[in-house]
Amino acid sequence: MATTCLTNNFRRDILNGVIDVGDDTIKMALYAGQSHNQNTTAYTTTGEASGTNYTAKGNTLSGATQATDTSNHVSHYDFNDTSWSSATITADSCLIYSDTVTSPTADVSIYVGDFGGSKSSSSGTFSVVFPAAAYNTSIIRIA
Repeated sequence: MATTCLTNNFRRDILNGVIDVGDDTIKMALYAGQSHNQNTTAYTTTGEASGTNYTAKGNTLSGATQATDTSNHVSHYDFNDTSWSSATITADSCLIYSDTVTSPTADVSIYVGDFGGSKSSSSGTFSVVFPAAAYNTSIIRIA
């Protein structure tokens, strides 16, 4: 079971100017049976989901939008929902990572998400719907 959190590498690299969520190619990979957590350093093929119309390294996330809630002192990012069409996939977690960053860690991790159990599609659409973009709901939040 994965832990839902920002990763330590993201916290380090965002402060050092290594990751630029708005300009980097940000991807989401799907996993089954992995124990990713805040110490997950980078994208890995170990435990990555596979199936019809799923490609290793996952989908590129689009629509990265940054906002700052000055009343609550939180900056946050939102993405467009992502999906795999006509797919046969089973996954219980995801990893969001920068496919642009090569140093100090290639494919550096940003966020680990637990789906709360296995989710599947069978020759259908496997969708990941992001929460509303707000200081208390966006998955990438820095307070």
